[in-house]
Amino acid sequence: MEEPNPIKAVLRKHRAAAIFAAWILTFSCTVFASGANQDAWDAKIDYGMAQQDILRFEMVINGVLNSTFSSSPFAVVQKAKGAYLPGYGISLSFLINIHRAVINTPFGQVVRSGEGISPELKKRRIEELKEKLIRVLQENGDSFRQLRNDDYVTVVGFFEDRNIPDEPNANKTIVLSVFKKDLDELGHKAERFKEFRQRMKIVEY
Repeated sequence: MEEPNPIKAVLRKHRAAAIFAAWILTFSCTVFASGANQDAWDAKIDYGMAQQDILRFEMVINGVLNSTFSSSPFAVVQKAKGAYLPGYGISLSFLINIHRAVINTPFGQVVRSGEGISPELKKRRIEELKEKLIRVLQENGDSFRQLRNDDYVTVVGFFEDRNIPDEPNANKTIVLSVFKKDLDELGHKAERFKEFRQRMKIVEY
């Protein structure tokens, strides 16, 4: 049986170490380049222009929110607010308390029973609003002029179903997210709405 050659064994160890070091160096350079590219892109962002784009989109969303829930005296709508997130894109969120069962008055809280909307109507209005927001994204999402193709535009809706003391809450969150490149490709194309909807990330919980 041939005895192991100590010189060859040392060479194999050095070769393996060299390959590993090269892999680490390549990976580090890739990460560094990616980070540098992101920093360079963020440095080009005109935050004043980004704020104007966000404000215009907020106005559209707030118009949809008000038109959907304006007929309910117990629906309290917190206006949509958005922000540019470096390395991600645009995120907007809003809060709706659909069943305003407890009214705050100067004399304390007043519980209003039997005057809220039914669970079926709540569900229908939330679903209606979701579909309207998807169309708002398709028709207005391309207005964000400075985003990269792989940036996201995301709308997050928080729904508080009731606020009666000693009763469980039935809260709901809806997240609608889409790539900027899909907004540019499919924006303002009603005939491709189904395809646009399929490309979106829609999360409900």
